[in-house]
Amino acid sequence: MTEQAPTYRLQPEFNERLEKFVEQFLAAGFETFGKDFEGIDEFVKMAIDDTSKRDDHNMRQTPKELYLLEAVSFRIYDAINREKFNQIKKTLIIMPDCLSLHNPDCIKSDGDFGDRCQLCQPDCQAYDICELADRYGVEVVFSKRALTEQLEHYKDHAGELSVIGIACLTMLARGMRTARDEGIPARGVLLNFTGCDHWNDQPFASAFDHNRLEAILKEKYEF
Repeated sequence: MTEQAPTYRLQPEFNERLEKFVEQFLAAGFETFGKDFEGIDEFVKMAIDDTSKRDDHNMRQTPKELYLLEAVSFRIYDAINREKFNQIKKTLIIMPDCLSLHNPDCIKSDGDFGDRCQLCQPDCQAYDICELADRYGVEVVFSKRALTEQLEHYKDHAGELSVIGIACLTMLARGMRTARDEGIPARGVLLNFTGCDHWNDQPFASAFDHNRLEAILKEKYEF
């Protein structure tokens, strides 16, 4: 008697079908997002040729296949977390340092579990985020490299916590996976481009879709 598998059971030629599916997925993805990803190949080549010993050298060589994979991962996590996210009262917005108008010399208060915007410049996107968050009674902090510790801290204080992450394509889905490991439903907003020092010799402010962030908050707290 064949035992019943509790979740999945690979059928014959699964690997062959998977290989074909991935080939079709990549082809369709690069056709759909070709304009969005057009600078990646050239940047990766430059990063590979770079002989300096940067601590982010490997990240800078991320191939565009992984950009596509992370974009799809973000979208799937955002969809499956949506219902649970909307059920939890407490929300934390985690934003990257690179959104600051004065990146990398932003004036902010130091915090062990996330720095705080000082609202020094109304033209800054961080200011806009804090202003929007204040309308909904939502807390905002800058991201920390030790994301697990940051999430655990705010979850411990909130009891139940949901998170909105604002991050680049290479980081957002990764952060949502970390939140999932902590039992925290997370939604996200992608940066339109990255201005941080990982990708630029002279850092500048990144940008994001403010309307998408507002739509997530409106859906949760108004609708």
